[in-house]
Amino acid sequence: MTTDIEAAAQQADAFLAGKRKADDVAFMLGRVLAEMGVRVGDRDSWPQLTGRAALSGEPYVYLGTVPMTTARKLTDALIYAESVKRSLRDQYGSGHDAWRGVRNHFDQEGSS
Repeated sequence: MTTDIEAAAQQADAFLAGKRKADDVAFMLGRVLAEMGVRVGDRDSWPQLTGRAALSGEPYVYLGTVPMTTARKLTDALIYAESVKRSLRDQYGSGHDAWRGVRNHFDQEGSS
């Protein structure tokens, strides 16, 4: 049986671990957006991007309100990436070793 102090410490540890994970993802997303020419922190580009966590430790990234032009740019990039992914799959076939490596890479990226 844990004491109230131990329970509070465990909850704080879970929260901080979730916050660190969310901050890492927010940072990585910010770098990707910068490579696309989207400036995080700029009101006209992407005003706010913040790593957060629930008290339970569940991490999440707050994206804020994104201007329509930035949302369209991101949508176009995601559609293009999916198109390339499908093209590779069609070119190599789903059973081909090269496609398996590409598929595994994308699957791992999506679950991180």
